[in-house]
Amino acid sequence: MVEPENTVHDVVVIGGGQAGLSVGYYLRRTGLNYVILDGQSEPGGAWLHGWDSLQLFSPAQWSSLPGWLFPGKHDRYPTRAEVISYLTQYEERYQLPVLRPVQVKSVTRVGAEFEIGTTKGVFKSRAVVSATGSWQNPFIPDYPGRDEFEGVQMHSANYRSPTEFDGKTVM
Repeated sequence: MVEPENTVHDVVVIGGGQAGLSVGYYLRRTGLNYVILDGQSEPGGAWLHGWDSLQLFSPAQWSSLPGWLFPGKHDRYPTRAEVISYLTQYEERYQLPVLRPVQVKSVTRVGAEFEIGTTKGVFKSRAVVSATGSWQNPFIPDYPGRDEFEGVQMHSANYRSPTEFDGKTVM
């Protein structure tokens, strides 16, 4: 989708995960013209890339996005699948204007506006909110012997399940 050249949004939100959806919730209450650009092909944010057995580290009662309590018992720890479902329903519930998949390549200030270069054309706005996560750029620290180690070294951003380590010694 290429934005018409004369379209200038009040706000462009980069990222359609938990933070981007929360910003969208509040923006929809303002009457401002905004759009949420998400690089994923479906709702769920970074949860789409988490390991299969991932669960929230806090109970559902403390994990809700603004405006809608996390469904189910409030003292449980929702699973990855439940969080993805919740985020999907949240987006639908509030009819948030999420465009996907849209990869943002650049953000440039041009006078009083921003030009957001993407894989779907250039978007223009008066303000930009960066609501991107960190899973796409995992930090792997340097440590003594790292380059000499001949086994598998993996960041949690790339981990899916323990089956690939069955029968192996793991640290």
